[in-house]
Amino acid sequence: MTWAAENGRYLALRALLSRSGDPLSSDSPHRRALRTAQDVLGPGVGAGTDAGPAHLAIITDLEAELGIRRPPDELMARALVHADPDHDDWFASVFHLGLRADQETFDWAHEAAQDPSDLDRRRFGLDTMNHLAIAFGLDVDQDDDAELPFTCDAEAFLRLLLASEQDPRALAVVIAAFTAYSSDVAPVLPHADHDDPRVRASVATILHTRTTQHEEAVAALMRLTDDPVPVTRTNALDTLATSAVDTPELRAVFTAHLAGPYFDARLEAAAGLALRDDERGLTALAEIRSGVRNSHSPGRGRLSDIDHMLRSRAETASRNH
Repeated sequence: MTWAAENGRYLALRALLSRSGDPLSSDSPHRRALRTAQDVLGPGVGAGTDAGPAHLAIITDLEAELGIRRPPDELMARALVHADPDHDDWFASVFHLGLRADQETFDWAHEAAQDPSDLDRRRFGLDTMNHLAIAFGLDVDQDDDAELPFTCDAEAFLRLLLASEQDPRALAVVIAAFTAYSSDVAPVLPHADHDDPRVRASVATILHTRTTQHEEAVAALMRLTDDPVPVTRTNALDTLATSAVDTPELRAVFTAHLAGPYFDARLEAAAGLALRDDERGLTALAEIRSGVRNSHSPGRGRLSDIDHMLRSRAETASRNH
């Protein structure tokens, strides 16, 4: 644990602490890890300082567990040390701000997202808006019809940005955030053909077919199954595989990907056919399944999900007959 804290190994430390007892006890491993990470960084850490792999993420996480509430500006400064949305320092800050789900945090994020002088600050404000909606959506204790008090303001602001945002990284976050506050996919659809791969990846991740723009959404997803980026292709195939759409054109798309070079895309294509009772998909899944040797084999987890869906479909069909 000390090694993980000293070296900024965020995920390793979280795994080690996952079974620990009360973090609030006087000498809990959480407190020891926090002191260790703070000692490595020393005082005066701010934007532009080399903070190591993820010491600031560790500090942010553990402070939150210990009830230490930092102001949004301080959490943002930690994220902007690297200014990388894929870095753990960024994630920890935006994640814990999202959990607050209050008007004050939204107002702060809204203001940051409008700062024309600092692109990183704008990106972080937008990502915070997104995480406020994500955290709220994952709250199992709320009523089904509950809604964030700032939903309308967020939707209106993000809708405008969908038509005007020029920075691809920011636009990718705007797409994700807008769909977290609104079920309207119409303003998102034009971005399925954006020049930047990040933007197309965001569309492929969030686009669904349960919409009044059903045909347009399906067409956009089918185009994205031929995206140059393998992960984007896979996400589009995944969405189509689990949709209610079943046309000869879609089956042709799935079949074409069965012979493709990218494993995850092949797996989703096989699932898409199998879930439509197409023997080509069932045969491909059997071949993929035969290559699974242990829990680390490629596709094992996804195969388990697909098998569960197939069993559920079979059970439903059996009950209906």
